[in-house]
Amino acid sequence: MLSLVKLAVFCLAASATLAAAAHRADPPSGWAAGYLEPYHRYHARYLVLACDKKHDTPFFDQCCHPLLRSESLRSSRLDHCNPDTPSAVTDEESEECEPDSEERVISEETSAFPTHAIQLSVASKDNSDAKSQPQDVEADANASDDSGAASSPLAKMAATADVNGGFATYYYQNGVAGACGKVHTDKELIAAMSGGRYGNLGAVSKECGKKVRIVNNKNGKSVTVTIADACPTCNNDNSIDLSEYAFQRIAPLSDGIVPITWNYV
Repeated sequence: MLSLVKLAVFCLAASATLAAAAHRADPPSGWAAGYLEPYHRYHARYLVLACDKKHDTPFFDQCCHPLLRSESLRSSRLDHCNPDTPSAVTDEESEECEPDSEERVISEETSAFPTHAIQLSVASKDNSDAKSQPQDVEADANASDDSGAASSPLAKMAATADVNGGFATYYYQNGVAGACGKVHTDKELIAAMSGGRYGNLGAVSKECGKKVRIVNNKNGKSVTVTIADACPTCNNDNSIDLSEYAFQRIAPLSDGIVPITWNYV
């Protein structure tokens, strides 16, 4: 019983820490990773629910504290605490949103691959008719040798065909070699291909070293990146994870995730 009380006190302290640094990407000091849900999931939900603007309200007490690792958002929180339900959108937020704005929702899937920091799903209208002209940025990452590499059937699609229905987010390298076998920095124009297209995660795929041009459907901005890793936790097979540097070429980091169209170049 005493342990539960201590844990409850820690949850309150963790929420208070988030209130002071709502846009931080790393867990606060002392985050109880063994007891609480993954920090990136809690942090994303905290931002989507605008908890930083709802201190000292019943909503904050009901919805803005982290879940225990053994708890589920659907079973342990009220409906309006789940961004995946219409009731989670407040009147104030509805007034601020434009007709074509996105409603971000949290994916409840857990990942065994911690290198991909943000795991979000997005319910979005197709904004492929964005008025802004693409502003392409060429990749400067070196291509990997793909001889003898494994490949999935999806990877054999025509190189010039546009791929729609995907989403781009960003991840950090953390000084670790990607699935393609090379270590890169967060300042390189690289990306992680969805696991379905990458193929065997234990081998160097034929996707490694390929260049992909990605267009943000919201604003028309584009960037060309080199595939250097795999993203088994991407939203779907048409989604791609970008390095921090590459994501900033098409959107501010605060967007978190954006709808994209892409093709091989």
